[in-house]
Amino acid sequence: MVDSSCTWIGILIILIGSIGNWLCICVFCRKRFRSSILTPFFVALLIADCIYLTFRVIKLLYYQHTLFDNFFSTLSCSSSLLTQIYGYFAQNAPQIFIPLCHYEFYIRFSLILMSFLAIQRAYDMFHSSYRILQRNPSTRSFAYILIISAFILAYLFELFGLSIFCSYELSSNVAYEWYDYIRTHLSNETTSLIKFLKNQSSNQSEIDCIIDNDTVCSHEQQAEIVRHYFDKHQRPIVDLIHKVQSCTIGKKMGRNELRLKYHYHTCPFRMQPDFFLKIYDLLYSRSFGFNRYSTILVFGSIIPSIAAVIANAISLRYIIAIRTSVIEQTRASRRRTDETRRVIIIITIECLLAIISSWFVDIILSINYCSRSVAIGDDCPDFLRRSQTLQALCDLLNSMSNIILYCYAGRRFRHELRRMLQAWVLAIRKRTPCYCRIEWRKPVTNVKTYGDEQYNAQSDSSTKPSKILKYPIEQKHDYIKLRVATYPTTVL
Repeated sequence: MVDSSCTWIGILIILIGSIGNWLCICVFCRKRFRSSILTPFFVALLIADCIYLTFRVIKLLYYQHTLFDNFFSTLSCSSSLLTQIYGYFAQNAPQIFIPLCHYEFYIRFSLILMSFLAIQRAYDMFHSSYRILQRNPSTRSFAYILIISAFILAYLFELFGLSIFCSYELSSNVAYEWYDYIRTHLSNETTSLIKFLKNQSSNQSEIDCIIDNDTVCSHEQQAEIVRHYFDKHQRPIVDLIHKVQSCTIGKKMGRNELRLKYHYHTCPFRMQPDFFLKIYDLLYSRSFGFNRYSTILVFGSIIPSIAAVIANAISLRYIIAIRTSVIEQTRASRRRTDETRRVIIIITIECLLAIISSWFVDIILSINYCSRSVAIGDDCPDFLRRSQTLQALCDLLNSMSNIILYCYAGRRFRHELRRMLQAWVLAIRKRTPCYCRIEWRKPVTNVKTYGDEQYNAQSDSSTKPSKILKYPIEQKHDYIKLRVATYPTTVL
């Protein structure tokens, strides 16, 4: 019951947030907008926004004890139908397709594409303002090239952010250091280690090598045996490593991070164990600094966002310069300028909303909850527990605001949307046997004219009285008319 409720709640959120986007896509695909150079950009952004919201909601259901704790105190939504489909694809799909099921990929694609569009419009307005060359809008093929380029860049950023680097095996030096510390300082845990070895191996010579130390085998053989068993990501080994870390460095590593650093060996790019441990912080450190995740955040999200905002500001400056410098403009020139201004307004607002949803809120909240971590996930449950409601509201606002922006900024868009909805209603009526139509009519009062003798008052220059009405004027009232209509082609 809970799983089905969570599924329907997720589908309802997706429909509420995406229905406006799909209406906008249908409007842009109509004949009036089909030939516009901006239509491919807007359609690509709307589709990316729909997919982003879908995966975002699925991730909300995937994380346990977060958003829906307010409704279900003891049960979880992580086993609903949506999360099962998502989990099956994420676990069984080839790694080359994994970036396509991350919602960060689609919001990053939107930011990069909006920056491309903003820079292209600023370049166009620069040449138009100074009359360097005749304004010549780019072709549709150039628009498709920009869209594909933004998609490829976003995909490469997301692919580079996956766990694609690891070691061949656990370092034998690190494993022997753990074993030596347990044998020297944690004598009680040595018994647990030997018990684990006996359960995992039937080779008595390996066990004797660990128990009798140097009397049976050499140091290199001991290191290799210890490396083999410490390289197993099982609970007894993880508990032993956590105890060693608590005694040596004063804190324990997260279970996911420990697996990634020591027990993960099935990645595409495998390195030597000692070299991998040296550059581990550069590859997998989640704090904001000189590392891989910070580089992806800066070049994949922050720089495109700043570029889009600056380019839109430059375009607005040139638009103001054009409107003030040219006194007499043709209707076509004014229409192009107004269209460019509306496009810039739309891109700026969408870019700001995307910034809030993609990285701005995450960075601010992660400073407080995740120790400046820029890659937020299962390793920061406090952030997930406290910020999911705010994240969901930001995502819904970002998705639902698109149709409002387009209707506010474009008169042609409003007219075409109204015509499309009227055509849909008419098509539904033709396929409906009968329907009820409520009409409200207000009576029209007759306006008095000088030619009407019945209603003209007595003139000042005439002594004849006005004609008396033969019939009294009937008093008219407002009324509501209910009509049941059918079409002739409909079979009742």
